[in-house]
Amino acid sequence: MRLAAILNPKAGGWARLQDAQDRQDPAAAVARWLAPEAPESVWTRETRAPGDGARLACEALAQGYETLVAVGGDGTINAIVQGVQSAQAADQVRLGLLPMGTANVLARVLEVPLEDPQAAARIIRAGQERRIDLGRMGERWFVLVAGIGFDGAVTQAVNLGLKERIGEWAYVLAAARAALSFPRCRVTLTLDGATPQEFDAYLVLVANGGRYAGQFLLSPEVSPSDGLLDVFVCLHRRPLARAVAADALALTRGHLDRAPGVRRFRARHIVLETDCPLPVELDGDAAGQTPAIIEVVPNVLRVLVP
Repeated sequence: MRLAAILNPKAGGWARLQDAQDRQDPAAAVARWLAPEAPESVWTRETRAPGDGARLACEALAQGYETLVAVGGDGTINAIVQGVQSAQAADQVRLGLLPMGTANVLARVLEVPLEDPQAAARIIRAGQERRIDLGRMGERWFVLVAGIGFDGAVTQAVNLGLKERIGEWAYVLAAARAALSFPRCRVTLTLDGATPQEFDAYLVLVANGGRYAGQFLLSPEVSPSDGLLDVFVCLHRRPLARAVAADALALTRGHLDRAPGVRRFRARHIVLETDCPLPVELDGDAAGQTPAIIEVVPNVLRVLVP
């Protein structure tokens, strides 16, 4: 198996490693984990700036690598997927996961070990595949979730330097600030061409996987392999901070859809319009604002899993 590893040296997981040498030389550590008997055979590249993940994925594909390993968090995975899809190479390549990020949502969904990179590397070498769906909004792809409204505002507001220092708590602080000033907005949803539905909502989550923001479970029924996207509409209530807290509590219990202020739908094609522009995030990266047209592309990504 010829392996190309694309790693984010600033991902939060490197600080958790016990071995100081691995922290200082991430590329050498990754090569050793993936190919203990021939680490020099692993093509390793580090991301340094936005867009590097997609560019390096295209470079690896051009050199004939058929297994790309994402070493980082969900942002690294998303960047590689952008490159693979732009090269129209989804059927030619497999994606391996070495979770080194802050939340590692896809790794949690697919039950890839989070704390033992060598165990995750063994899964990659074993070569067991699973096909999963992807979501698409225009020319942008997402693996896990599109967040419209409050979620997008938090993503845009989070301090990246603070995130490197305190991890997920940076999002908590950004959410607290956003809850004080987020505007009230009317959302119109058209699902699979049916009659449009209107909601006074502060957040719409379009989910391809069942987990959200790391350890939280949206619902045990959400699957990345069912050819559908799950839509969670969080209704706007006053005060907004109390509504956010109530929905967050439901999220910690693994059933966001059971919260009184949440509505859930399932669809393949979603048109989302708003009476004021709302920010959008895809897998934790800012992706413009509404209106948005989102669709699922079934069984398009090959992932190496336990």
